[in-house]
Amino acid sequence: MKRVIDLSHAITHQMSVFPDDPAVGILNHHNYKNGYFVNQIIMGTHTGTHIDVPIHKIPGAKSLDDMPVERFFGRALVMDMTFLQPGEEIQPEQLKPFTAKLDGCHAVIIKTNWSDHFGKTDFFSDFPGISEAATDWFLKNEITLIGLESPSVHAQEHIQIHTLLLQNEIVIVESLNNVRDIQGEYVDFFAVPLKLKGLDGSPVRAYAIENI
Repeated sequence: MKRVIDLSHAITHQMSVFPDDPAVGILNHHNYKNGYFVNQIIMGTHTGTHIDVPIHKIPGAKSLDDMPVERFFGRALVMDMTFLQPGEEIQPEQLKPFTAKLDGCHAVIIKTNWSDHFGKTDFFSDFPGISEAATDWFLKNEITLIGLESPSVHAQEHIQIHTLLLQNEIVIVESLNNVRDIQGEYVDFFAVPLKLKGLDGSPVRAYAIENI
């Protein structure tokens, strides 16, 4: 039997966003006056649960519409790293035990339970991050899609870590929700963005399908 887990946070008017990102506005345009309920959404490309593609950090690199849709889903290993403390970096030695479990997976979901902090003051500042050394493990193991519960790849060195991942076309999904609801080690992971021409990221309705 298959089970679907919604891995997305809801997008709401004036929700919290990463420092210096655009504010979120959801404005009513028609309230059935003309027979339809229609709203206007104003937000940044990295609002809520979202995806980062190479042009987000690398000028002239691939944008959302340059990448085939199959780059945004795949069989994923769920890596339980709930032992990480706030602000702690993921190190290669912590990743090594998962190497034998990849089983042909080119996607991973890093489980930290950091989504429990969503809406709290520390969500955007104290999350565990990927160390520079750990990016080599992802490259060596041909990982092309990484799912994170945190809003970025590193609280302080996000510029460097984004560069290392995105210049190698490792796509990143940030601010996942409900990862704790996944029961097994393997899922089919989906995080398909809008096909926004020339753009750097998009909110997604991420979800996982697992066999139980």
